[in-house]
Amino acid sequence: MDFTINENYLEELMEKIEGARNWSPRVIAKLENFIRTANDEDLFRISPLQWALQKSVDEYEAVDLLLHGAKAGLFYMEWDVICACCGRISQSLRDLHSLESHSTCRLCFRKDMPDLDDSIQVTFTLSPSVRSIRFHHPETLTLEEFCFKYLFEPSTIINGMLPIKDAFRYIQRQFSVFSPGEKITVETEVGVGVLSCYDLFGQQSFGLVARGTPSAEAQELAVQLTDDGFEVPLPEMQPGEFNVGPFAYAGNFYPIRPGKVVIEFEQSASARAALLVAFFPIPVEGIQAVETSATGLPAEMVNLVETLKNASLTMQPLPVHTFSSPRLTAKRLFASQTFHDLFRAEVFQDAEGFSIKDVTILFTDLKSSTQLYQQIGDLNAYALVREHYGILNTAILDQHGAIVKTIGDAIMANFNHPEEAVEAALEMQSGLRQLSQSSRHAGLSLKIGIHRGAAIAVTLNNRIDYFGQTVNVASRVQGSAGGDEIFLTEEIHTSPGVLDLLQSHGCKIEPILIELRGIEGQAKVYKVTGSN
Repeated sequence: MDFTINENYLEELMEKIEGARNWSPRVIAKLENFIRTANDEDLFRISPLQWALQKSVDEYEAVDLLLHGAKAGLFYMEWDVICACCGRISQSLRDLHSLESHSTCRLCFRKDMPDLDDSIQVTFTLSPSVRSIRFHHPETLTLEEFCFKYLFEPSTIINGMLPIKDAFRYIQRQFSVFSPGEKITVETEVGVGVLSCYDLFGQQSFGLVARGTPSAEAQELAVQLTDDGFEVPLPEMQPGEFNVGPFAYAGNFYPIRPGKVVIEFEQSASARAALLVAFFPIPVEGIQAVETSATGLPAEMVNLVETLKNASLTMQPLPVHTFSSPRLTAKRLFASQTFHDLFRAEVFQDAEGFSIKDVTILFTDLKSSTQLYQQIGDLNAYALVREHYGILNTAILDQHGAIVKTIGDAIMANFNHPEEAVEAALEMQSGLRQLSQSSRHAGLSLKIGIHRGAAIAVTLNNRIDYFGQTVNVASRVQGSAGGDEIFLTEEIHTSPGVLDLLQSHGCKIEPILIELRGIEGQAKVYKVTGSN
């Protein structure tokens, strides 16, 4: 197949990426061959993890490779928010700063606060300056492509059972291009729930909320689609938000009753539309108006920090959706030091906060560093502290973590997997022992604490930071550790692979009870010492 490549520009970018760091043999060649030969759909919203699997490349190196590619201009990076209800990509953004902590789907009307673990994925699309693909021009796509490859994450498995295209067949009542001047009549039976009417191209929608006693006669509506949206000859429900159990919905809603519905749609807009009518069997019989705080913000946002603070430290249940191919989530990307080094400007809006259901936090502190400055002088002590930071940085990078911040002589780091944090801690202790011996300052030692759980990611001091009870516990556990000791919480100790890792290093593991400032009752932790 013949693809038009901007050869000079591609060569310039590949040279830039190749010189960015030392890559494994043939990785650069694999990437260049992929760009030259892959189909258009494969070069749109690339998952580094899926690409690594297909090309037999280490997945951490694949993430770094595409990050360097995005920095060079070979790709553009997208932040995609996936609706937890229908699998639609409700936000697709070129920069993290535009991401909003509240997302409302225009198809199923679900309001969500997307979390970094499951709801937000990061993808890479080939730059049109290198090679044009049809997904750069969504208006040229077929309706099927636009729907299932552009508006929806195609690997979504609804409720862990049905691929998105199969699930679509169960809810759709009409799915077709809708041209100016055309009329389409939709006849369907609806139960209790919401009949969604949605223009995929114009991103306009309304919902018919069916509840109450079933209608014995067909309910007929004449609806016009204009450049300003749908005109529906029914009184609009006020407010346009309601709760059903723990879920919130928002949109332009109109009341109907269960039973037969006949809608005649007339296309009076100036541009082509794509009409999708779909039924969502939401149990709306007992809907309640959305509660708001005195500030006008949804109560769920006001209570988010407090909820996480008081939440159980056990892990959250699995998400509604699974995916048939591996994805790079925002949570995983935030544990990449390469991302933070290359994209320092990629931060949230100051007022936004995003939940993480499970993050591993590591804190360190250099024991008796104040006395060290007194004993050997500021310059000598500072040189040792810098060497100590080098040891910590190397250990974190080796185990695929990222430094969140430094606090005096201490650091805070985050990891995706507890065993990686523990391996990093063991590497830090070993490296600091060697530094202490070589510098003839045997008192140089490190205190480490590790914990995992839920947190909130925010922007603080122009960087991604974490807050919540998990961070507090990790910090205070570290503060209780002694020199050359690692304190692990129960959540870390019982994580897969951690005990085997500690035993393979010949560590002594001692369970103890300690008091943690600001936390009621005693906490069980595991004191780890004596690694080889």
